Amino acid sequence: MLKLLETLTQTLAAGHDCLLATVIASSGSTPRSAGAYMLVGEQGRIYGTIGGGNLEYQAILKGQQQLAQRENFLFEYVLTAERVANLGMICGGSCQVLFCYLQAENEAVRQSVAQAAAAAKRKKPYWLLLPFAAGPLAVAGQLDMLGRTGLVEMDGQTYYAEQFAYDGKVYIFGGGHLAQEVVPLLAHLDFTCVVIDDREEFSRTELFPGAAEVLQLDFKQLAERLSLRQSDYAAVMTRGHLHDADVERFLLRTDAGYIGVVGSRKKAQLTRERLLAEGYSKQQLDRIITPIGLSIGSETPAEIAVSIAAQLIQERAQRYGKG
Repeated sequence: MLKLLETLTQTLAAGHDCLLATVIASSGSTPRSAGAYMLVGEQGRIYGTIGGGNLEYQAILKGQQQLAQRENFLFEYVLTAERVANLGMICGGSCQVLFCYLQAENEAVRQSVAQAAAAAKRKKPYWLLLPFAAGPLAVAGQLDMLGRTGLVEMDGQTYYAEQFAYDGKVYIFGGGHLAQEVVPLLAHLDFTCVVIDDREEFSRTELFPGAAEVLQLDFKQLAERLSLRQSDYAAVMTRGHLHDADVERFLLRTDAGYIGVVGSRKKAQLTRERLLAEGYSKQQLDRIITPIGLSIGSETPAEIAVSIAAQLIQERAQRYGKG
């Protein structure tokens, strides 16, 4: 969302009006569900997508046609068998797209966009409010409603509201070749990554494009510097089961919501037996997912990185009711 907000900021600063097209509801087999965004200007799509294909093309045309009207409007695409064929698509269902007019000269619009962008950069939760009738979009820090999306009435106006509640950090223990593949991928997927290794040569920031932080720490002294919350993820990929055990001891004393460990089943079993012998319970150790990642037949570091990223996407979706 940050990239969309930055693009919107630049578009408005250049004096160009535009429309923010948002899927606010969908049913059946539609390309995107609620919460898909796309900016449309006089020249067509500026940024984002509501699903691609001919449906998106029709939405772009609709946006271009309506931009001159300078108003918000709701349009429903009903993808019956006949209309799906006419659109050149293979999926059916329906979706409602709310087009919110954004005037470059409107100070309230520019302030709301700046407020949302500032929150996104700081990774602070915020609500984006898109009005159905005339009026600019708005931003709120808190909103009393169930769920993360829905309709809300404020000051006699109906808004589509979506909360952007930024997720926890991904702590990656071990800065080897796998971590160097994982971090840029996770960063591209809007995960905030912190890399930890005890070796100087594997704690260089240039090895991890997109990482929020890279730390050189002794794996036996992690509690002195780190504190993980329930919203945080931990991915353990150190160079051996002895270091894995050090990290797992630390993680089991935290509230980390996800703990995944790289390695063979034999390596995982050795670590598990060591920790069981030390007094950790089976229930405690069952918090640990090993081997980490979805089972997709991955072998190379790049492929394993994809499987790890896929599992974290799945975990994040389940946390926020999208899985």
